Amino acid sequence: MIELNDREKSLLDRIAGQKKLFLIFSIVSVVIALSLGVYYGLIAKNINSTRFVLILLILLAGRSHLRQYRSAVLLHKFKLWIDRKDV
Repeated sequence: MIELNDREKSLLDRIAGQKKLFLIFSIVSVVIALSLGVYYGLIAKNINSTRFVLILLILLAGRSHLRQYRSAVLLHKFKLWIDRKDV
């Protein structure tokens, strides 16, 4: 049986509760990066290396948020499993 102290339970609750926030951050990051890419690449036709790197970094941040979302979903399932075992 897995025993968690109060600090660990608090951390688990906080991370599991933020899973929707991580997904929203991921979606917003991708939308912003695509918007900047379309604007500077197709409309303004003024994309340079700095803007390209900025768009790439925003996409990488979105990927990181997606990974955090997946971890939070897994921790939420773990939290539900622990709650069932305690009852």
